[in-house]
Amino acid sequence: MPNLHSFPSTPFIRWFVKDNESLDQEIRLKLLKDPFTSRAALIAAGMNTLLVCSVAAILHPTLFFISWLVVDMVIWIIRWFVLQRFTASGTSRLPYAMDLSLLFGLIWAAEIGIGTAGCIISQDPVLQVLACTSAVSMNGAIAMRNQGIPRYAFSQILLTDIPMKLATLFQPEPLLRVLILQAPMYLTGLWVLLNHLNANLTSAYIAEVQSTHSATHDNLTGVLNRLGMLNMLTASLSTKTIKHSVFSVLYLDLDGFKKINDAYGHATGDGVLVSFCAMIAGIMRKSDAIARIGGDEFIVLMPDTDNVTASRIAERIIKAFADYTEGNAHYQGLGVSIGITQSTRSRPESVDQVLSRADIAMYEAKSAGKNCYRFG
Repeated sequence: MPNLHSFPSTPFIRWFVKDNESLDQEIRLKLLKDPFTSRAALIAAGMNTLLVCSVAAILHPTLFFISWLVVDMVIWIIRWFVLQRFTASGTSRLPYAMDLSLLFGLIWAAEIGIGTAGCIISQDPVLQVLACTSAVSMNGAIAMRNQGIPRYAFSQILLTDIPMKLATLFQPEPLLRVLILQAPMYLTGLWVLLNHLNANLTSAYIAEVQSTHSATHDNLTGVLNRLGMLNMLTASLSTKTIKHSVFSVLYLDLDGFKKINDAYGHATGDGVLVSFCAMIAGIMRKSDAIARIGGDEFIVLMPDTDNVTASRIAERIIKAFADYTEGNAHYQGLGVSIGITQSTRSRPESVDQVLSRADIAMYEAKSAGKNCYRFG
């Protein structure tokens, strides 16, 4: 199943999420997803800024504060709409949804900064306290929510904080300008905090990915294990009516492997298994998956594959393995029997049913003389 989240498409927005480029794509996507998974956070932020804007417009119904209220509401509505379309499935998803989400997050931060600056310049102590407290608390929330993308989070903080600090130059109270002197320490502290949070989150995701990989992959060959293939088959069965019209399952069993293992030892047998997986990987397409589900039993899952393509791949596997064993006296008698089955839209079934049908077809291939394939 494709990941809901993707990297931004436009160069300008992509610059803000270039943190952790040395990491695997899966981990980077996990770090990127947090700003787009919580509707509650967006609602809470919207209610907070709406409250401050409303108080400002009520206390000082000037063009600036009324405009701030209207702009804040419009930006929040757009962000909510983009979030809804971003998390939608299929054709209802909005093009450039990731870019728009990030862009309007920056616009929202700038709007808060400008509005807070207006509150400071107004010389109204109520607005000054409300707006500054709100802005500082929002910066803390930004640091926590966007810790996976610290460059973007810090950009939001700057857009919120700099206008507020500069506004102290345009009001009569000189002591408020202490905020400008405080800015380097405040911003440095937030930058250090962001990077510390990011490092901890990254370490947690790396450990999670490594743990998942160990649980779903075979230690010897590096391909999927039984659990990994069951997960993939379950996902394929649940999404085939949406994405895949048909997928094929190949059940492979090595003929004569036990004799080789007994005669020459487990090291030789392990070498055969590793080489066999490497050979299949060279034949398979990028969309296919291979799993070792037993000692010398393997499953190949091939999406969007008809009988003709499946049989052609089975023939290539049989021939390639025959070529591999031909040049080594230790491998004489080795072969591979393959059972092929398919699942289509018109045949709703369970993973066990699919595997059972492929398993039966594989034994039919063995009964037919081995080193061949049969359909089930």
